[in-house]
Amino acid sequence: MLVIKGGHVPGVGVADVLVSDGVIAGIGSFSAPEAIDADGLVVLPGFVDTHRHLVQAPMRGSGADLSLGVFMAEVLPRLVLSPAEVRAAVLLGAVEALNAGVTTVLDWGHGSAVEAEAEALLASGIRAVHGVSSLEAQRYAAAGLVTGAVASFGPMLSLEDNARDIAVARSLGMVTTMHITEAGAVARLADAGLLGPDLHFVHGNAATDDELRMLVDAGCGLTATPPVESMMGHGAPVFGRFLSAGGAPALGVDVVINSSADMFEQMRAALWLERLRGLPLAAGPLLRAASSDGARAIGLGDVVGSLQVGKRADIVLVDGFGHLPPDLVAGGIVATAGVSDVRTVLVDGRVVKRDGLLLDHDLSGLRAAVADVARRILA
Repeated sequence: MLVIKGGHVPGVGVADVLVSDGVIAGIGSFSAPEAIDADGLVVLPGFVDTHRHLVQAPMRGSGADLSLGVFMAEVLPRLVLSPAEVRAAVLLGAVEALNAGVTTVLDWGHGSAVEAEAEALLASGIRAVHGVSSLEAQRYAAAGLVTGAVASFGPMLSLEDNARDIAVARSLGMVTTMHITEAGAVARLADAGLLGPDLHFVHGNAATDDELRMLVDAGCGLTATPPVESMMGHGAPVFGRFLSAGGAPALGVDVVINSSADMFEQMRAALWLERLRGLPLAAGPLLRAASSDGARAIGLGDVVGSLQVGKRADIVLVDGFGHLPPDLVAGGIVATAGVSDVRTVLVDGRVVKRDGLLLDHDLSGLRAAVADVARRILA
């Protein structure tokens, strides 16, 4: 049992957060054998990244000028890794996420080494939803903080293949996650009666307003990845349009070849782009997109995503905003915070980063371990 003492809890004020057996046991005034001093810090639910390809972590920064077409045709085919390299790459990506306060990630699996990916996710200490093929999902064994999802290739498959993937996922009680990059894809799924709250879509830049309303009506999750979509030519991010349709958009990093590994950049990019197109979007609510709305989009809304008694204790302490009045804190974090402000991170009640330092992993060492992978791919 531990208590996070005296931090600013948005919506509550200065309070303690009691953690017992990995669960948030109370918010108020408490004592416990172990205490974390949160004086001057903001206490937030851990960030939820609902779409990332963790295996691409070694290629960080390599695609600043790459279009999606060139990346898919010329770079991605070279991403041929051994199981050991997959494990090292995914471990790096997961630890980079934890360092940034991302406590839950939906990792779209690489496909060639599912067991190595799962091992890396478990070793990292992150909470993960591991996207695998429908065939692999049928023999997937959840372990620890890692659960499975069916990663379907969406419009790149036939409707029959999509239906098969969704059916497998539903038989296993899993979420189906898929990319949608063209208009009409959602309508085809809707016409076939396949939409439902266990479907999670990514991008959707070309989806029509009617299709977005179909997703909202069916309770589907939708993730925008604004920096990557803007950099690689996907089209205008769908975040604001989905919000206007009545949805609760989530946010994902996608790939770190041209996006940072944290959720601060995702929130800011969504805010900037929507304000540029004239949507009077407030900054503070973007925190929900990066936490509770994200958790709900990938089927974990009852587990994590908010500081509520009974939910798992995935918690982030953020520094640098103690000078602000309470009503400005959330907006200040969205507009200006960065990874260096993430002081302490807990996943399932266990401290994985404390006072700015990772406890279980050497991030520099993990990066060095996969440096040759990036050089080989980019040669």
